[in-house]
Amino acid sequence: MGRPKQDLNKWCNTDIDFKFEFLDQECKKPDGLIKYLNNPQGLTLISELKFFNPKTPQDVTFTYQQAILANGLCIQVSLECFNQLKKQFIKYKKEKTKRHLVKKQYHFEKELSNRIQYIKKKNGWAKEETVIEHVINSYINLNTYKKSKAEVDTKTIKLQVLNEEINKNLLEIQQLKTEVFELKQKLSKETSAKEHYENLCKEHGIDGENSQLTETSPS
Repeated sequence: MGRPKQDLNKWCNTDIDFKFEFLDQECKKPDGLIKYLNNPQGLTLISELKFFNPKTPQDVTFTYQQAILANGLCIQVSLECFNQLKKQFIKYKKEKTKRHLVKKQYHFEKELSNRIQYIKKKNGWAKEETVIEHVINSYINLNTYKKSKAEVDTKTIKLQVLNEEINKNLLEIQQLKTEVFELKQKLSKETSAKEHYENLCKEHGIDGENSQLTETSPS
């Protein structure tokens, strides 16, 4: 069985970033398959020149596919153009991907080479490079985890020290509150004693400040 036919809309909404770049570059190429065009309503879309060529006879009917890109731009192309775009995109993506690759040659011991082959087959990977990439990513992830864990542990220790300091301050505050309460109690007692003393002095006609008897007028 062959591959199922892919319509334009589905094609445009896979590998979106690559598709945006590819379609944009194709539109800007002098000999590109497609162009940025304005339809009769004045809206910009991506299409083939023949759809809007005034020299094209009006009785000619075009069969085309239409789709909306993720950025909202409309694309309208014939089936023939669509098939050409798909072929061009495969080349474009392959070249784009290759630019980020660096060719290296390594020499491994036979035992290590056998292990790489075993891991590749066990995971169903197509290339040995995938095994090496997996090992490197695992190493990076492990180091990242260790670093993150160390940072968390450091923060935990700092938090514990901070909590101890807070608890110490809270204890001191509680002690100060107790002392303040005791002072208030003592002051209250002294105030009551003073008031009682002043009342006694007043009842007996004694000047509390000078501790002398005051003369009272006869009743």
